[in-house]
Amino acid sequence: IVQMNNYCGLGIDAELSLGFHHAREEEPGKFNSRLHNKGVYVKVGLQKMSHTRSLHKEIKLQVDQHEVELPSIEGLIFINIPSWGSGADLWGSDNDNRFEKPKIDDGLLEVVGVTGVVHMGQVQGGLRSGIRIAQGSYFRVTLRKPIPVQVDGEPWIQPPGQIIISAAGPKVHMLKKSKQKQKKTGNIKDSRTESTLADEAGH
Repeated sequence: IVQMNNYCGLGIDAELSLGFHHAREEEPGKFNSRLHNKGVYVKVGLQKMSHTRSLHKEIKLQVDQHEVELPSIEGLIFINIPSWGSGADLWGSDNDNRFEKPKIDDGLLEVVGVTGVVHMGQVQGGLRSGIRIAQGSYFRVTLRKPIPVQVDGEPWIQPPGQIIISAAGPKVHMLKKSKQKQKKTGNIKDSRTESTLADEAGH
């Protein structure tokens, strides 16, 4: 069981978290300051800058039973709170008639795309927002190949299959069946979303 409170990322966002996680496991004694941690994130990010925007070809997204066409992106992020990362506004404040204004108690999650490391840095710096893709309460993501996934900073490689995320209650429960060892986040007491990750391929 993996519990989510703030956000779930697929693709480049999770890949950076995974790179940071591996670096910390190799030399845990060096990760004792915020400055060093940021430096490692920058180093990992620079190594990923040459990625092509192909995540939209590797996954399929359904929102409330309707298939959504994805733009050319490298990362897909489901957000449960107004801020992302170190407090950045990933959704943005611009008015858009296609979407409702996000609220803590609206029972919806927002889905945002990023085009790569540079775009993520611009969001963190307040220069841009993410690409608004969808709002909804029930999501099905089909993975055509193994893809990095992270929940609240806890990353892993998710094998091909399906991820189900359902906004349904005060807590977040994300369940997935896999042969791989699962990461777990801490218990969550306050959240507006209950989400389930299920890898249904071959099970």
